[in-house]
Amino acid sequence: MKRFELGDLQRVLAIEQSSFAEDAWDRKLFLQYHRQCPDLFLIAKVGRGIVGYAITCVNSRGAELASIAVHPRDRRRGVAKALLDYTGSHLRAKRIKTWRLTVATENEPGIRFYEEYGFKRTRLVRRYYGARRDGYSMRLDLIA
Repeated sequence: MKRFELGDLQRVLAIEQSSFAEDAWDRKLFLQYHRQCPDLFLIAKVGRGIVGYAITCVNSRGAELASIAVHPRDRRRGVAKALLDYTGSHLRAKRIKTWRLTVATENEPGIRFYEEYGFKRTRLVRRYYGARRDGYSMRLDLIA
């Protein structure tokens, strides 16, 4: 695990495109997250290659997992869990109590992954991803 650097951007954009296709974020948005949330914009490497990333932003209400993606060929190898584990330990060390995220209601593998990790669905967010695409807000309590 390492912090994102500008030299990682092309690989992150490729992972984003392969993971989200027409919903992929653009270069400008990643640069914005790099400015706003640099401490927890993380890169996962296997060997010398970048295989995934996660972005978590901290604010007065807790933390929000803004995005996480692993290249399709590197999935099911524990990369996403390692990104969450690393981020979660950092959040706990900073005494952050709550970690939130939003996931598309049709993203059943993602929902299953987050629930297995310990996140709980808290509410349905209508049209979060556009006119006909809802999301679930999910939450993980980090400090009891």
